[in-house]
Amino acid sequence: MGIPLVSDKFKKEESKLKALLKDYLELINGNSFLIKDKIDEVKSEFETLFNFVVVGKVKAGKSSFLNALLGIKEGEESIFEVGPGPQTSKITIVRKGQGNVETKGDMVTIYKDLDSLEGIEIIDTPGTDTIMEKHEKITRDFLENSNLIMFVFDSKNIYTKSDWELIEKIIKDLKKDVIFILSQKDRASQEEIEMAKKELINRCNKIDLKDPKIFLTSAKLEIESKPDSGFQQVRDYIFNEIGSHDKKRMKLKTIIGKIRFSVDQNSNILNEKIDELEVLERYYETLNAFLGENHSFFNIRFDSINDAIKNYYLNKLTDLKDSILNFYKTQKKVKENIEYEISQFKKEVSKTLNDRITREILNITDEEKSRINRFFDKKEVVDRLGIDPFLREKLKLDVDKEFIIFSNDLEKEINKILDRTFKTVTFKNKNLLNRLYISRSVQKRLDNEISNQMKALENTLKSNVENFINSLKVKMQTSMFENYEAFKKEINKLEHFKDLKERIDGYSRQLEDIESSLNSKSF
Repeated sequence: MGIPLVSDKFKKEESKLKALLKDYLELINGNSFLIKDKIDEVKSEFETLFNFVVVGKVKAGKSSFLNALLGIKEGEESIFEVGPGPQTSKITIVRKGQGNVETKGDMVTIYKDLDSLEGIEIIDTPGTDTIMEKHEKITRDFLENSNLIMFVFDSKNIYTKSDWELIEKIIKDLKKDVIFILSQKDRASQEEIEMAKKELINRCNKIDLKDPKIFLTSAKLEIESKPDSGFQQVRDYIFNEIGSHDKKRMKLKTIIGKIRFSVDQNSNILNEKIDELEVLERYYETLNAFLGENHSFFNIRFDSINDAIKNYYLNKLTDLKDSILNFYKTQKKVKENIEYEISQFKKEVSKTLNDRITREILNITDEEKSRINRFFDKKEVVDRLGIDPFLREKLKLDVDKEFIIFSNDLEKEINKILDRTFKTVTFKNKNLLNRLYISRSVQKRLDNEISNQMKALENTLKSNVENFINSLKVKMQTSMFENYEAFKKEINKLEHFKDLKERIDGYSRQLEDIESSLNSKSF
């Protein structure tokens, strides 16, 4: 219903651009680091419709003119009331919508589902006398923001003083474009029309308006679908001056340019963030690979040390057991001899184990320092991380400290085990007749004790080594990454930024497609 003043092709491309802008704004609002500067202005440009302000005195035929302009035909419901008296006591805004009416103070907004209202709004003002008396300020606000002012005269009467006072204000003060509608031409003679046109031109010239645009119209003929109503000329002017392909194209291309500028800005921001995070990711992967290699290296080396320590300890315990059993078979002072033997065993084993642990740990420390040096000298590491002597030396210092602490802790734990050597076994002097029986009982207890000792040693070695390897890994992670968890969290954003960049690139491609369509000859 209604006669469109905006082309379907324009509406299609405009709709695409609006959808793109809506999606783009949601993306920006959901990611605070992206730049939103001035993009809201683009949104307001879409929301600001082309508006036509219609001015004229009471009974000039404004309501009939507007009904006819919007394509209302005989028998259809009028938008603007038509009658013998003043019909517009308020400022009336008509927009495309679902038929509801909103009233606020001296303004009424009417929504009509008409094709002719697509992309525009019509603002109908009260009669010029009423404007000057009651609505001057609010009407002035609408006039200042108008795209086109239509001043409607009755073809028989263009001489009203208040009309020309307002026209002069519009031309001189507001510097707005005005077209003049001589309405109801079907009621005027040709002589009256010519006189009116001549007088209108003269008056315009006096206020420095040269070559005024004048249109002769008959709403009656247009509503009755009769020829020569003059409305096609008005619509052609509106289309060419306000709604033409070229002007619409320029508006959309201006909006595209502003969106593209914002898209390019945010694309650059994302590129920087992605580049930065990819460097961090390479750093993270490289150093994590080193930590993973470390874990395997330490496990292998410590398994070897643990096996050597356990074998040595088991052999010494077995020798001690044999000595104790021999005392039972051959000696009288069994208890004293055994206590002495155990005391000597503790001294010898403690010193040997501590020396071995210290020596082996020093070897591993040296190996680890060499591994750190080799790691940081690798070409792929230098390519990824650059040369970082500070981190290299800091890691080696951390390794030194951690290994010293570990060595001391392990020695203390092993000495605790040594202090418990055969404490659960009671040794007593017995006469010769009982020695065979007793030696068998003692052997059984000693074997159980050896088993318990080895389990304690194995558990101590296992837990201490595992705790050490894990604590060293955390320590090295802390050196490599100031805040390891925060670092991982930051890297996890990389995929999100890549997704955002892909969407941003998609907007660029869509803008190119819309602009290409606007530039095509078929538009």
